[in-house]
Amino acid sequence: MTLLTTDASTRPSAGWQAQASTRRDAALRDRYLASALACVPRLLGAVDRNPYRPTYGCFDREFWHYRTSGFASQMYQEAVLPLALVYAHPLPANRWHGQARLAELALAGLEFCARSSHRDGSCDDYYPFERALGAAVFSLQAAARACQLLRLESPRVRDWLVKRARWVARQDESGRLANHQALAALGLTRVAQLTGDERFVQAARARLERVLSWQSDEGWFEEYGGADPGYQTVTIDCLAKIRRLTGEKSLDEPLRRAVAFARLFLHPDGSCGGPYGSRGTMHFYPHGFELLASDNAEAADMADGFLRALAAGTQAWFEDDRMYAHRLANLLEAYLDWSPKRPAPAAQPALAGNEATVYLPKAGLLVRRHDGGHTVVSAARGGAFKHFAAGRPCVTDAGLILETTDGRLAVSQCHGHGRRVDWNGRLTVSGPLNWVRFETASPLKLALFHAGMWLVGRWCRTLVRRLLQRRLITGRRACPVRLTRTVQFEPGDFERPAPGLVQDLVRVSDRIEIIDPALHVRRMHFSTDMEAAYVAASGVYQQSVLEPWTDLSEYVEELNRCRQVTIMREL
Repeated sequence: MTLLTTDASTRPSAGWQAQASTRRDAALRDRYLASALACVPRLLGAVDRNPYRPTYGCFDREFWHYRTSGFASQMYQEAVLPLALVYAHPLPANRWHGQARLAELALAGLEFCARSSHRDGSCDDYYPFERALGAAVFSLQAAARACQLLRLESPRVRDWLVKRARWVARQDESGRLANHQALAALGLTRVAQLTGDERFVQAARARLERVLSWQSDEGWFEEYGGADPGYQTVTIDCLAKIRRLTGEKSLDEPLRRAVAFARLFLHPDGSCGGPYGSRGTMHFYPHGFELLASDNAEAADMADGFLRALAAGTQAWFEDDRMYAHRLANLLEAYLDWSPKRPAPAAQPALAGNEATVYLPKAGLLVRRHDGGHTVVSAARGGAFKHFAAGRPCVTDAGLILETTDGRLAVSQCHGHGRRVDWNGRLTVSGPLNWVRFETASPLKLALFHAGMWLVGRWCRTLVRRLLQRRLITGRRACPVRLTRTVQFEPGDFERPAPGLVQDLVRVSDRIEIIDPALHVRRMHFSTDMEAAYVAASGVYQQSVLEPWTDLSEYVEELNRCRQVTIMREL
């Protein structure tokens, strides 16, 4: 891996054939910039701007302003990068370019990172002494890039970056989250550029090799045991940046396969991902696709689709205080590196047009796409699906949820590959529901947990994280209720919304069976925007979340009496 001394663009060449190019819609490019600049006032309102306070430069407003948190989450400190970007670049309508106060606040944010980190360079996110790899790598790569943009020579910040990079290089986390490992590789690469330290080059290479070893031959990178198209875009973004920084041509083929997989889940309205992914996210990081767009038609498709979604307002909105800064710098970088050209239309993938159906058994995902619609079904999530038909509203099914008469809750959407799956032109998925608890914190719970971390947990952070993951994310307790879902496609020419468009009739059959004779159901629904496991990036607004849940009250009495019921739907 050769590290470049500048940030000059090195676009992938090997792995993509030379093709004729066509122009892209330049007007759409401005959506990146407009979306990003609209958030800058919020960014400047989130940071503590008072240099006389010990929290000067902190972006965690709940900590420094509202005082509802006992420590600062360093995930928020990635906001130093969008500040540095708007300061450094004379962008259209960017009234903050060159304003000295922005550079001052960005430096204050970096110095707060140094002050608020643990002695070993690690940091916390959700709870004290967590030493969270996620928050560490998000803030590391952002801080290192901000230092490059601002040409900072602060010894305190440089020492902190080295300490953080050393900690990241020797630490790991429980669970396989490819996006965290890719961010670690990117952050280490950036610090290696700043310091010239070969040890960080080697550490970045080791993380990169780990990410690539977690890529399925179907193209996806592992996220908690499965494929998540939303987080796939984060990993692609990191790898494309590393490819640009290092000229590492061995990334070309993994990126090509990763983009081809992601392209399957670009919806007609420009959105991406949803309840069929292993983590149920609707993330979209556009910068990596822009870096690849001039050579890869599918990457250009992804970027153009997202731009159309921004123009129409159909993208996922990451607008809460914790997440809005995640994508802000990425939008600015996508604008700066927007590719005016893309491969000619003849190079577009076959699935972009004519009728095609693909089943990916390792991901447990079925994709049906044609001119008149787009359907994705997840066998790994009990048949959760998203269905688009031309001229009709989107239909989303995030799975069955039911409440028993004793107040317990069970869902069908928990991700896993233990269900029985049959694919022979129609998809049948059968397996038990899983018990879930939608827990919230309480003063007593938090007091006990934080006291435990202070007294004991600080010395066994990995064990604590593993226990929390099992309780909130990966744990499974089978419920004695079984759901068998069959999804069948029947092409037809009925009710064509436009001449020449083919429409599918999608038949969905659900058989719900109660195995335990003592169990009775009080109520149940087919949900549209539920996420049973904890995922920080879930629950955001996207147009489809306003679809009503399907009330199944009319079937409850029959289910309790006959111990099974079959529900038929036609889409």
